[in-house]
Amino acid sequence: MTVAALHRALAALDLPTGLGWAVSGPVDDLGALFPEERAAVARAIPSRQAEFAGGRLAARRAMAALGLPPCAVPAGPDRAPRWPEGVVGSITHDGGLCLAIVGRSEAWQAIGIDLERDADLPPEITAEIATEAELSALAPLSRGRAAARVFSAKEAAYKAQYPLTRCLFGFDAMTAHLPDGGMRMCADTGLGRGAALPMQQHLVAGRVLSLCLMPRPAVHG
Repeated sequence: MTVAALHRALAALDLPTGLGWAVSGPVDDLGALFPEERAAVARAIPSRQAEFAGGRLAARRAMAALGLPPCAVPAGPDRAPRWPEGVVGSITHDGGLCLAIVGRSEAWQAIGIDLERDADLPPEITAEIATEAELSALAPLSRGRAAARVFSAKEAAYKAQYPLTRCLFGFDAMTAHLPDGGMRMCADTGLGRGAALPMQQHLVAGRVLSLCLMPRPAVHG
């Protein structure tokens, strides 16, 4: 898939209002980065540097779509993006494609996204990612293809909750309910056992796009 094809596919989706998004390819010129961003990948291999720079370019374009000025999105010690004050967002990379989605924190509590090839995962890792119930719920997909869908959804949900909790956990801490569009914590960690994380999953030109978009609860006076 090309950057242009992913852009067209995203433009056709009915994404919620109040989100900014942008797509980029890898960027070989580290001069496009802010100094604090360059520091995060100074010792990385060139392909990782280009992927990182492409993700940051997409992030700035996504923020510009919301009328926000260009600014740095450095990486923290945990490698997670550090968004500017008032912004929440997520960046994902796959096969030369970089995608960023952002929102204003006054409207969005958290955002997590993941982009993966819609292809079978190896059988030896399927059991680490998904339960039999999670796989069966996606029948008639093959086990490997269903595992890829569950993997992408759990990655997006994990990325959404992490800035809120700073908790690390494995795939077995969440249960996917993909036919119903949801994810639920099943371990007493992160957002807590039973916490629901909304999930959208779209097929876009041979890729699985998973979106965990958590709006900020309305305040009633």
